[in-house]
Amino acid sequence: MGELINVAQERLRAQGGRMTIQRRLLFSILDSLGEHPTAEELLLLARKQDPDLNLSTVYRTLRWLEAESLVSSRVFAEERRQERFDAALPSEHHHFMCTNCKDVIEFDTDLFGAIKGQFQELSGAKVETGSIVLYGLCSKCRQTKNGNNLNLETE
Repeated sequence: MGELINVAQERLRAQGGRMTIQRRLLFSILDSLGEHPTAEELLLLARKQDPDLNLSTVYRTLRWLEAESLVSSRVFAEERRQERFDAALPSEHHHFMCTNCKDVIEFDTDLFGAIKGQFQELSGAKVETGSIVLYGLCSKCRQTKNGNNLNLETE
């Protein structure tokens, strides 16, 4: 059993809830994905095993996981308001989203601590956690877009 399933099961028990077949299925899929699925993508994957699963169950499960800090949601494409869910147990990691193919790439950086510190110093705020999202073209899309070679110079 994956870490997400174990932690979620413990939290459910502590709250008097139960691990339903549908929850276990959704937790299992989230735990095994290395991607950041939308609720709709998660539903499509889950329906391969449970055709009766509905989108409202997926959203309720995701919102519960989010309230328990077991997943986080991020909006990577403002124009489409597409919310994606990160199943990794909480950690400060960052994302790059390709504006062409919409791939999301996770990355870590030691610079985040400096950015956080500088912001706190300038604003007087206390940052508890955070994440950086960068947008641009991934290496594949930079090399070829619609069959044409792109200029690889940085701007």
